[in-house]
Amino acid sequence: MQIENVINSEYLDDTQNKRIVCPSCSQNRKKKNEKTLSLTRDGDSILYQCWHCQLSGVVNMNKKIMPTKSVPAKPTPISIAKTGSPIPKKKSEIQMLKDRGISTATAEKYGVMFDKRGFNGAGYQDAIGFPYFYDGKPYAVKWRTVEGKNFTQEGSARTLFGLESLNIKDLIVIVEGEFDALALYEAGIDCAVSVPNGAVMKVSNNKISPQEDKKFAYIWNASDQLDKIKKIVLCCDSDSSGSALTEELSRRIGKNKVWIAHLPEGCKDANQTLLEHGKEVLVECIANAEPYPLSALYNSTHYENSVIDLYDKGFMSGASTGFKNVDELFTVAGGQLSVVTGHASSGKSEFIDMIMMNLAKKEGWKFAVCSFENPCDLHIAKMVEKYVDKPFFSGATKRMNEDERDNALRFIEEHFMFIDYTNGESATIDSILEKSIGAVRQMGVRGLVIDPYNYIEMDKSTSETDSISNMLTKVSQFAKAHDIHVFFIAHPTKMYPDTNGKIPVPTGYSISGSASWFAKADIGITVQRDEGTMVDIHVWKCRFKWIGKHGIARLEYYCPTGVYSEQTIDDVDNYDWTF
Repeated sequence: MQIENVINSEYLDDTQNKRIVCPSCSQNRKKKNEKTLSLTRDGDSILYQCWHCQLSGVVNMNKKIMPTKSVPAKPTPISIAKTGSPIPKKKSEIQMLKDRGISTATAEKYGVMFDKRGFNGAGYQDAIGFPYFYDGKPYAVKWRTVEGKNFTQEGSARTLFGLESLNIKDLIVIVEGEFDALALYEAGIDCAVSVPNGAVMKVSNNKISPQEDKKFAYIWNASDQLDKIKKIVLCCDSDSSGSALTEELSRRIGKNKVWIAHLPEGCKDANQTLLEHGKEVLVECIANAEPYPLSALYNSTHYENSVIDLYDKGFMSGASTGFKNVDELFTVAGGQLSVVTGHASSGKSEFIDMIMMNLAKKEGWKFAVCSFENPCDLHIAKMVEKYVDKPFFSGATKRMNEDERDNALRFIEEHFMFIDYTNGESATIDSILEKSIGAVRQMGVRGLVIDPYNYIEMDKSTSETDSISNMLTKVSQFAKAHDIHVFFIAHPTKMYPDTNGKIPVPTGYSISGSASWFAKADIGITVQRDEGTMVDIHVWKCRFKWIGKHGIARLEYYCPTGVYSEQTIDDVDNYDWTF
């Protein structure tokens, strides 16, 4: 059944937005009845977009238009040969560019066009169109009215505006809107591009909501180009959404190659700066951009706004582990490295899996997982158990049903990526981090698990101590550059009973090879199995007091499902707290 027939049969009322089953991909998916195709009425047209297979296009309710084909990885070209003139002819079109300080030559460079378009609630009006290209062909056009602020779109823009129109080599400037890119080009900066979907909508503590992650596919699509560019300047709007966009772009690109441009006080964006202060000031803003603060040398004025935020708001704690008693010891914050150790079969990996699942379910976090001791299919089965809280396999306890299994699999698909080395590739820390960068850009992951250390091929040109120290430095820098939390699991050396016959609780100093396991950890955790199903979580290091403190929390492990639950330590006064 053709897409236009499906839409006409489903869209029988005046509802502005609707979601239906996608006729292109539903039959190939396990959840065949899931409604993934979004329909939006725009005048006499219906815009459609499948968030699963990326099928998109327009159906005119009077004259049917064939849909674009479903190509998950690549945008599909659309025909814009008859969409109007690239040169403004009407007085209103000429005046619009003049009011924005944009010349016709600049507009032509980016392929800007003019035509009439139908807008929801506003009818057909004169419009300006911003085309988006892929492999030299347009696949989407964003339209806005020449007068007023009405918007519509052909196709689905998910690449950087202007990236294919410019000859970008060593520098690129990323802005929030198409007119800002045009303003920078007008000022003489010929490497300005715009994000396709503007600022993020959901912001908390100057960070985006995890629900906004899918809006950043354009960074993944531009990875090859961005990797070759030495300097990336971000010049986003000076409001809370613009600040959150700057933070998320920096995280996905890598803060080590990002520079931040600061606009004059009172100017919201680059276009306003051009109009109120002229080309020279706008060029100076880009030329005076500051590197994202990682390890450079600055005086205190560079951090003044951050210091004032600390005074006004105080420290922000990390995200909850999902256990109240564990949260009293540590929470999970971006930009930090947690070293996790414990004796064999103590439950280290299961505990970190549980934290990942709690963060994914309650906070929307996404993770890259590099687990050498867990085959990916079996690891996913264990994660499914934690999601459903029922056994995956048949046994004495009733197992999950197929619907519960499939719901969990879809959740894991949305929140986890697995780094798999079963193809025989050498597992070096550089290759793990390179793959993790891809996961940050593609999926927006906020956490990375490396489990365990001893499967990683180390640098043999230096001593074990130096090799481990260098490795942990890279991991720590990676965490800070991409604002993600890294859980690094490492086995301790073999330990022997003390004079009382008890095997001591291992710490960072107990991990073979280097004291750096203790020194370079932001949080140090030991998972210590007690009697039966009881497990104690020891925190032997916490670099920042606003994240947590030293201490012990007790959990109970339920073997059939791999799920942990909180327990209390009965005799706190007589408990052995030494480690």
